[in-house]
Amino acid sequence: MNRTAWLFLLVIVWCAGVRAAPIEVRACGGANEWPPSSYYARRDGHSSNDVVGFSPDVLAAALEGSKFKPRASLVPFARCLADARAGADMQIVMAAFYNPQRAESFLFSQPYLVLTPRAYFLSEQWPKGLSFSSLSEMATLRLCGLNGISYAHLGPAAAKVYTGAADYAALVHMLQARRCDLFVESQEVINGFRLLGVPELSGSVLASASVPEVAPLQAHFAVSRQYPQALQLLRAIDEGLVRLRREQRLLPMLQRHQAPG
Repeated sequence: MNRTAWLFLLVIVWCAGVRAAPIEVRACGGANEWPPSSYYARRDGHSSNDVVGFSPDVLAAALEGSKFKPRASLVPFARCLADARAGADMQIVMAAFYNPQRAESFLFSQPYLVLTPRAYFLSEQWPKGLSFSSLSEMATLRLCGLNGISYAHLGPAAAKVYTGAADYAALVHMLQARRCDLFVESQEVINGFRLLGVPELSGSVLASASVPEVAPLQAHFAVSRQYPQALQLLRAIDEGLVRLRREQRLLPMLQRHQAPG
């Protein structure tokens, strides 16, 4: 074998031994923060630029050992959806709810985050608490909600929701001003904000009641159909989620982003 052939063979062997560089994929959540899913880490009580949360943790763990390496960022949620739909600069939406319209643009992973809706109200206004036998009964009260958020899962009560609040602090202020009686949010989200020490959602200011006729909400990773490797990425995520469930790692990961109790 001549010298050129030997060099060619050595190059082939060397290339075979070099692991391919990971492919970076970008995932986004909403800039307003939505713990436990995704939020900014706190440093000495102040928000930093570091994105943390259950969703980035799960995505990184699910893709361990695959050719994909995720990087999470928080942007306005409408922009998150639009950028990920295009698939060029952003490929994954974290904690996305499935609907047929979104399914035209995204492939959905197995669910990895289950959220429990509850009705939140002022303890001082309803000292004996509230209970509802139906969504129609709940709709007899004044409901408020966040601007831009869909409350379709509330059925007949959805049309009664006044979505005039920019954030959760504004929701509580609307309750205190008696502009509405209650709002509906998942208890995991409220516990996430309590972990961050958001004063309006902490302490005994709010009480809560179960929401009837509404099943727990399931959140998914949504992968852009426009991303050339969408099917491979989705398969890697789903295989990773199966592994994490088998290893019983999901619940401990969630608990790190929840206030106790």
